[in-house]
Amino acid sequence: MGNPHQSTISRIFNQLSISVPTGSGGLVVTAPSDGVHLVEWPCDTTASVADKVQRVKAAQILWAVQPRSQRIVRMEALSAHIRQYREQLAECIQLEGGKTPKEAGGEVDSSADVLLKTIKNTTLAELPPMLRCKERPPVGVVGLITSFNFPLVVANWTVAPALLAANGVVWKPSEKTPLTAIIYKAIFDKAFGEYKDLLQVLIGGREVGAHLVSSEAVDMVSATGSVAMGEGIKALLLKKKNNAIQPILELGGNNGIIMSHKLSKEHLEWALSALLNSFLGTTGQRCTNTRRLIVHTSIYDQVVTFLTQKISQFNWDEFGYNALINADAFKRFEAAKQQAVNEGGSIVMGKRLKADEFPDAYYIEPALALMPKHSAVMDEETFAPLLFITPYKGDITEAITLVNQPANAGLVNGIYTQSQQEVDFFAAHNQAGHSVINSPKGTGTPAFDMGFGGNKASGEGEILNAVDPLAAFTRHTHYSRIAQNKDIVMNQD
Repeated sequence: MGNPHQSTISRIFNQLSISVPTGSGGLVVTAPSDGVHLVEWPCDTTASVADKVQRVKAAQILWAVQPRSQRIVRMEALSAHIRQYREQLAECIQLEGGKTPKEAGGEVDSSADVLLKTIKNTTLAELPPMLRCKERPPVGVVGLITSFNFPLVVANWTVAPALLAANGVVWKPSEKTPLTAIIYKAIFDKAFGEYKDLLQVLIGGREVGAHLVSSEAVDMVSATGSVAMGEGIKALLLKKKNNAIQPILELGGNNGIIMSHKLSKEHLEWALSALLNSFLGTTGQRCTNTRRLIVHTSIYDQVVTFLTQKISQFNWDEFGYNALINADAFKRFEAAKQQAVNEGGSIVMGKRLKADEFPDAYYIEPALALMPKHSAVMDEETFAPLLFITPYKGDITEAITLVNQPANAGLVNGIYTQSQQEVDFFAAHNQAGHSVINSPKGTGTPAFDMGFGGNKASGEGEILNAVDPLAAFTRHTHYSRIAQNKDIVMNQD
């Protein structure tokens, strides 16, 4: 019957004047919703990586001499163009990323907002009649690597501050979601015109990413992915001469929540309902998903009963729940369930769904792993809707020890309690980069406008909502502090 998605791809790409390759032998892109192959895209080579890096480097030299006001104009245009092509971007994210229409559209909107928010956050408050800003020299060329789960907005977390700080960007998107990046590049070219070479996109897998990181012409790296990926990047950077700029690494999170017994019945039920947002969001394929629940033994049975009932009745669209990204993700999910059982736990729900209808797609029930005590399987981040639930008998000290135990539990940890003493102890001893307390959306809502980044094995540095968004993308060798009198009419050009 042919490829059911081919007409959609052709229509989207034709609207942006992008040629769809017809050959084979490249990177195979697959739709998670049904497992159908979408397209095979030619991969970059060692030579093409070097060429694209040099093109960005040449464009960046010209870009760096432009005043910030002109850089802002281009970035505002890019935000507007993203909104103009919202439908095409959202359709592509649905198709290759497996997201629901609501979540895909929300990601496109957020990616446009990030550009404007970065501009706003880097403008100092006015001191009448002076318009003020700070300038520092850019690092040069930024190598960007992104993951599949947010194929657009996470890219703009780096693209926005990097460009505003007068850098160029070479972007290697996930091999699972390259089409979104290709569409973004076409939109970028429309907005940036003669500066379109400031952004180049690389297509391929780990080998292409390694070429990017290893290039001596790449001045810094910003990457989102697994802990293993981060370790590989750091090993490559150590071999480079040009490795002085600290990388930004967002490496996921084995996030945990403490559910205290110091809760009223109403607040406990509210807390568990809130937890569902960060357990089920994006089918458990977010770095901020809740993966471990540390529950006081006195309310353990109540918590398990409540969650089992709620999850068995949940609305898929409400949480952006859909198929897993691919077969490998399903295999990891199944392996983690089996390991949990081998280590003394029991599994509630977690069956595969729609296998007869979609044999090459992987729809699954969310699963609860009831663990009598902390075990090795809980030290690994299962990038799927699997929630480990473990009791604690003592006070908050025991709970904190458990929530901090995994080395990769360094992004977001949370607590639900109505004891200020427990809150204060948690805030003082939580080892993750974010402490969320009685959050309406579990671990899924790290603190706004305070920077986003992890500790321990979960990452290094921060990007989104940083107090100084441009700091990571500029050289701290000198500062230029500018204060312009707005009362003087500027019309002598």
